[in-house]
Amino acid sequence: MNIQKLSENEKDAAVREIVRKGVVTPMDKIRKIIHIRQMCTFHTLFFGVGDCLFLGILIAFSLWLFLIRADSKVIVCLIFAVSPFAYIASYLLTTWKEHLLQLYEIKMACRYTIRQVSAFRMMYFSGANLLLNVSMLYLLVKFQLSGVIFWKTLGLSFSAVFLYGVVMLAFQLKGKPYLTMIFPPVLWGVVNTFVIAYYGEALEKMLLGLAGGLVVIIMIVLFFTYLIMLYGFMLSQMKGDESYVIG
Repeated sequence: MNIQKLSENEKDAAVREIVRKGVVTPMDKIRKIIHIRQMCTFHTLFFGVGDCLFLGILIAFSLWLFLIRADSKVIVCLIFAVSPFAYIASYLLTTWKEHLLQLYEIKMACRYTIRQVSAFRMMYFSGANLLLNVSMLYLLVKFQLSGVIFWKTLGLSFSAVFLYGVVMLAFQLKGKPYLTMIFPPVLWGVVNTFVIAYYGEALEKMLLGLAGGLVVIIMIVLFFTYLIMLYGFMLSQMKGDESYVIG
């Protein structure tokens, strides 16, 4: 049996082709994300727990109404603390209901990883949260904070949402689901309560004194940090993790 020997050029070409097909490029990852997004519709992402997203927004809406009526000297501090509450409430309610109704276990036999679907859910949580904040801050500035610049306050509010998302993803990337469910909201609540209680007025003056441009820069930095961490979380996989969702 004669074995045909390849020339050096043919060997190099074959090696390059193998490497090309074996190496995952950033564009390959982006195409994968787009494909997953096309498959993961809202109904698919929130199967059985869609009411939790609505209820989370409703709870946050009620809290914003309380702020609109509140007469506080640290109102901007309170805005910052309350801003990610729709995100927090929706995530907690969704996770709680999934474990209560054992929907979490059903996902284990499906196609996409839990992390990928969780990442897309976070996009919905943060997007809904930002839309709610825009409308409620408009009412708050109109009826109570007439002397405060709307866009500056909105920038601080958005920064709070992105900051909370970064904190939550930092725990998510550690692969501790129960820790992620409990620790970030507790940490956010405790830190904000302590700071407002002891340093509220000083912090209020500092936030009001921030230049609008600086607020925008902080918001953009936190936004891109959130996106980068969300991207990494979506494509990552826990060691030994074979959990899949969405058939």
